Amino acid sequence: MINILLSLLILLSGFISAQTTGRSIMERVDQIKMPKDTQSQIKMTLISNKGAKKRTRSRVLTSIEKLYEDGKFHSKSLLLFIEPKEVRGTAFLNWDRIGGEVDDQWLYLPALKKVRRIRATDKSRSFQGSDFSYEDLSGRELDSDRYELIGEDFFNGTQCYKVKAVPLEKDTQYSSRIIWVDKKYFLIKKIEFFDKKNNIFKILNIPDHVKNGHYWTAVKMTMDNVIRSHSTELEVLKVNYDQGLNDNIFSESYLKRQ
Repeated sequence: MINILLSLLILLSGFISAQTTGRSIMERVDQIKMPKDTQSQIKMTLISNKGAKKRTRSRVLTSIEKLYEDGKFHSKSLLLFIEPKEVRGTAFLNWDRIGGEVDDQWLYLPALKKVRRIRATDKSRSFQGSDFSYEDLSGRELDSDRYELIGEDFFNGTQCYKVKAVPLEKDTQYSSRIIWVDKKYFLIKKIEFFDKKNNIFKILNIPDHVKNGHYWTAVKMTMDNVIRSHSTELEVLKVNYDQGLNDNIFSESYLKRQ
């Protein structure tokens, strides 16, 4: 009888494991409860690791995002530089469209007093000298990739699933990404980015998440460019949720008023 029960448990365990797929894991990530809108202050630190001396430059930004439950958009977001003086007023606007359409993106440069639309061919370029590209700042739909569960690993002592994501579209700088997903809370902890030659060239580490009420916030993340020996660290200094932000904030005319 004991042997029969053990056999049943082993079979059941195998059945449960078979139901865990790369797609099902990323669906759980997609289902994490998000606020209707978020406003945060972020410190961006650019770190150069070339040579014996490490050099850093810091920026302070306001980040604003609003989610939409229906219509044409998943979300709209705005990044506004407030420090130091030479970048104050520089702003980036992103409209994350539903249905696989290319996101709309604009950059406002106060020195030129001009809003520039980011073309699809420019989305692999660096955002304001950081290791994040304009593509990295775009939203990404669940159905934009094909997923494969390739194993498990630990990140900072946290047990994670490792999921390989291969984009279905061709107009992307990445051939694939490997994503570490926390097995307990289904938070993304790490992403490796591979170029078109399947060489790893960027690594995003997200070691710290904090839960405020119903919402998780990644309070610190670092994007490392292994080719440039350069990295960008983002640290959330303060955050507010569900303030009822006005749609007018997410417009070209608002960029010009900053």
